[in-house]
Amino acid sequence: MALARVYAKAMIELAKAQDATDDLLDELREFAAFLDANADFDAFLASPTVDAEARRAAIEKLFRGRASELFVDSLQVLNAKGRLAIARSVVEAYRLEHEELHGRVDVYVRTATPLSDELRMRLQASATRFAGKEADLIESVDESLIGGMIVQVGDRKIDRSVAIGLRRLRDALFARASAEIHSGKEYVVGAAESQ
Repeated sequence: MALARVYAKAMIELAKAQDATDDLLDELREFAAFLDANADFDAFLASPTVDAEARRAAIEKLFRGRASELFVDSLQVLNAKGRLAIARSVVEAYRLEHEELHGRVDVYVRTATPLSDELRMRLQASATRFAGKEADLIESVDESLIGGMIVQVGDRKIDRSVAIGLRRLRDALFARASAEIHSGKEYVVGAAESQ
C-alpha cells in the first residue's frame, strides 16, 4: 500500500492543481468497477507477460476521449512504471488521500447486529470527536462478537465486544486457577459433605 500511496499523492496533487479531485475520484471508482466487471481486462493489465506497449495501446483505445486526460495519463504512468498490477490499491489510496484532503476519516465498525439509526448517529458523533475529522462509518455485522462492537479508526482499535469480554474473563479465571494450583495449597472438595 505504501507504493500505491506514492502514486495517489502525486495524482491528488495534479488533480488539486486542476480543481478536479472529486472528478478524478469518480473516474477511479468507475475504473475499479470496470475491472471488477471485466476480469480478463484486469488480468491483462496486471500480467507481467503482457508487453507494456500492448497495455498502452489498450488504455488509449478504451479511455482516451472518454475519460479525463489526467485519468488516462495516470494510467499510462502506472503502465510505464510497470505498476498496473497495483491499480486497485492506487484507487483505494487515492480515496484515502481525498478523504484526508476534505477532513474526513473512515471508521470501521463491527457489531453483532445492525446498528439502529440512533446508535449510528451517536457513534458517528463520538467517532468524529475522537478522530478530529468527519467520520464516515463503514459498518459490518459479525455475529461471532455476540454483542457490543469493535471500532477501528486508522491504526487505533477499540474492542468493546462481548466476545472479547468473555475471553478476558476466561483468561483471568485460568490465570487465577493456575496461580492457585502452583501455590501449593491443598483443597479437599466434598470432604465436609462425606462426614
